[in-house]
Amino acid sequence: MSEHESRRAVARPFQRRGPLPVAQNATAILQHHLKARGFAQVEMVTRWGEIVGSNLANHCFPYKLSTGSSGGATLTLLADDRAALELQHQSPKLIDKINSYFGSCVISRIKVVAGDLPNPLPQTPVLRRLSAPEEAEVQQWTAGVEDPALRDALTRLGRNAMAESRKTAILKR
Repeated sequence: MSEHESRRAVARPFQRRGPLPVAQNATAILQHHLKARGFAQVEMVTRWGEIVGSNLANHCFPYKLSTGSSGGATLTLLADDRAALELQHQSPKLIDKINSYFGSCVISRIKVVAGDLPNPLPQTPVLRRLSAPEEAEVQQWTAGVEDPALRDALTRLGRNAMAESRKTAILKR
């Protein structure tokens, strides 16, 4: 075996050429931009709805976290016009919610800025459950696929397609 062939025999793991999926690097991209705005913990933004509740999260969004000379951090919230005044009144409760979520005194002050919020992501519709005969039909379609990962993916695709196709005409709009 020549040296070139032996080098080729010690193959490197498959490296994909071309563009990578955004989801593969989303966390790194998000961390970079959030650290530029003072957020050391990405969870402050990614789990905002869990921290403050979905009702409040629909009207405000964490914009910036800055440390002040008084020792505590100031969280700047971007809020819609209707909620800005109410958020100023609820800031002590909001500070308690945030600090109790993280388990330490992360925020000492909240600054509310009125502005336009980013559009929320559309909610994915909940698909109906398949009946036993429909599930058996999907399993029958994918039974011949040898690769387990591919079989699982095709089974999910079949379930979703079947759940979508059996909707009434009113729900298909």
